[in-house]
Amino acid sequence: MKIFVTIGSMKPFDRLISEIDLIGTKHEIFAQIGESELKPKNIKWKKMLNQTEFKQKIKWADIVICHGAIVTITQALSNNKQVIIVPRQKKFGEAIDDHQLEIAPLLEKKYDIKSITNIKNIEKYLKKSNKKIIKPNVSKELVEEIKKLIDI
Repeated sequence: MKIFVTIGSMKPFDRLISEIDLIGTKHEIFAQIGESELKPKNIKWKKMLNQTEFKQKIKWADIVICHGAIVTITQALSNNKQVIIVPRQKKFGEAIDDHQLEIAPLLEKKYDIKSITNIKNIEKYLKKSNKKIIKPNVSKELVEEIKKLIDI
């Protein structure tokens, strides 16, 4: 299973990168780690990817794990990739508010996009996914609908 992890560029998301690095020996993982001070040991990584590299990693991956960024979510869905959203949380200093915590459950309920708030559950979910990667059946209309939902 090939996994692309992307956390955006605004603030570090060390909680997620640390957990992904712990399970990195069990999967083929590449992470865009942004401004993190961590230097993962068990996964391939790069601080920032340019637009071409980013698109290539999405196409390469079976699963895309990301924070609640609409651009990443819609790009992954447009490429028929399974998406796991791990919302950044204000209480951990990862965001200025909890809008991602509010959006992720809506996307999960309406579009069956997996959302994980307890990072320790990622490995358990990936074990289930390893048996059968569930790729979404996504239309352009669905992607546009998701964009509108996020903008509200």
